[in-house]
Amino acid sequence: MKIHVNGDPVELPEGTTLAELLQRLGHAPEAVGSAVDGRHVPRAARVARVLADGESVTLFQPIVGG
Repeated sequence: MKIHVNGDPVELPEGTTLAELLQRLGHAPEAVGSAVDGRHVPRAARVARVLADGESVTLFQPIVGG
């Protein structure tokens, strides 16, 4: 299947989860925020979030502080 990660096309096996994608890309789970098709995916939900063909994943630096 083909998805887009921050605008770049990426080929993945069917059934790949968001957590597996982050691991494959070499990102530490706590170091990035994530959204799929514009909807935020909390860190704890990534392991169960199976990606589908054509979806768009956005990875971003979380903003902390207050």
